[in-house]
Amino acid sequence: RKPACRRKKFHALHSRVATDLLNEKPSMKKYIALTIILALVAAVIFIRYEIAAPAKAAAHDLEAINGIIVGKTTEAELLGRSAFQTIDRHCHEGSCFYHMDAQNMFLNRLHLAPRTLMSIVVSVNNGMVTGVYVLTMKWGLPPISLQQVETLPSECNSNPCAKRMVPPNKVLASIRILFNRDSELRNKMPELVNPECFSRLRGCNTYAELLPGTRSLNLDVLAAAK
Repeated sequence: RKPACRRKKFHALHSRVATDLLNEKPSMKKYIALTIILALVAAVIFIRYEIAAPAKAAAHDLEAINGIIVGKTTEAELLGRSAFQTIDRHCHEGSCFYHMDAQNMFLNRLHLAPRTLMSIVVSVNNGMVTGVYVLTMKWGLPPISLQQVETLPSECNSNPCAKRMVPPNKVLASIRILFNRDSELRNKMPELVNPECFSRLRGCNTYAELLPGTRSLNLDVLAAAK
């Protein structure tokens, strides 16, 4: 009788365990499904952030240099702008350089857009801003450099003025744009470069798209000139 009693107890215990496992399966499936959904949501948020971040950085950097006047804005005034309190700063013998950049690394790594970057350098000498330099590059187009200077060179007949930089091989290397404090360009930096180009699938294909603030210079025509 004892063995029979033990068998009954074993069968009862086995049935209880099996019932518990069957009851746990739906809740386990719900847990797995919830984990997958949360992981997908997190991935979407991460991807959207990585795509949008360069555009926000470009807009922030352009706003940071808006209104700076070469030869008049002091380094103390520069540091009064919140952006310049945290960005890269390199100094040597009284000269300092503040550097900012933005580029579409995420989209480019996924081959969803050609590499597009913007680099900004503000130079300071003995406490005074001596130059504001903006370089924009989009693979497939010659680079464009914009520089605010205190005095325009004699060959500049307009303000701003654009010049084709052509080395001995006669292939256009870049286009250089110079302007001084009298140009309205220094007060329109947020409109100079289109930040959306850094977060757009396939990027921007023309200078008119990439640099809407320079439309009056007809850069696409200038680049195509022989």
